Amino acid sequence: MTNDVQSEERRTALQVACDTAVSGCVFRMRTEEDDKDRLLEIAREHVKEQHGQEYSLEEIDDQHVTEVEVETGTGE
Repeated sequence: MTNDVQSEERRTALQVACDTAVSGCVFRMRTEEDDKDRLLEIAREHVKEQHGQEYSLEEIDDQHVTEVEVETGTGE
């Protein structure tokens, strides 16, 4: 029996996370690379509303956005 691991397609996505132990906040969001602007806007609004801090989109992008690999399987 062969386990065909290669059948699962891998894609790249962007991820931003807010894991603040003080507030108990766990905020993690992933999106496709072409939706980066929306990801940055949502993250900035979250930090402003939940933590009372303001960051520029550039600061969020430089310091908090990471590229991650995601698997997109066929569900079989």
